[in-house]
Amino acid sequence: MKPIHNAFATLTLLAAASAQAATVLPTSYDMPNGHGLASGGIYNYWDRNYTGSGNGQIDGDMLSGGLGDLTDGVIATQSWEAEENIEGTGPYVGWVFLDPVITFNFADVVQFAQLTVWHDDANGNGNVKPPQAFVVTVGGQSQTFAIADPATDAPFASTLVLAPGMAGNSLQLQILRRDPWLMVSEVSFQTAAVPEPATWALWALGAAVLLQARRRGVAA
Repeated sequence: MKPIHNAFATLTLLAAASAQAATVLPTSYDMPNGHGLASGGIYNYWDRNYTGSGNGQIDGDMLSGGLGDLTDGVIATQSWEAEENIEGTGPYVGWVFLDPVITFNFADVVQFAQLTVWHDDANGNGNVKPPQAFVVTVGGQSQTFAIADPATDAPFASTLVLAPGMAGNSLQLQILRRDPWLMVSEVSFQTAAVPEPATWALWALGAAVLLQARRRGVAA
């Protein structure tokens, strides 16, 4: 019986190894617009090209039903003072004296595995530091992720690995600031790994053969 158990375990491990995780894109996100000159900034840190309702050129205006800087695939590689401008067309969205809540909406229910947030770390230059923490809420379940502030001053990504069962057609991300200002350039989402259809078929066939062999062994 032990060889059968071992063979079944091997099939299961092979199925897991061939599982494919995927990046999933939101259909929209809702949040308060970034801040800028009107809020004491040197530049404007708006989500100016946001495609939904709301004014992308007004500090803190509620944006809804569209997409913009946070999901356009453009990741800032330099700090805010090198990437931003008066026009507010840079890659960062920045908020001051606010812990913004961003709700990302998806076309279908998603089993989330992790999300990655790219943000600035200016070591306090311009009162900009990386976030203190993130709070992720999906389907009524919440997780809090504390973020360490490294000694370097380069932008970096925080990868938030979610607990099993975080599934829904929307995900709420609250960013808790460490200093008055925080700057975010991109957010991406990865689904839980799912074995490919061909792998599931092979696993099912192998399991059926092993079960039949086990029954024969018991009958004997």
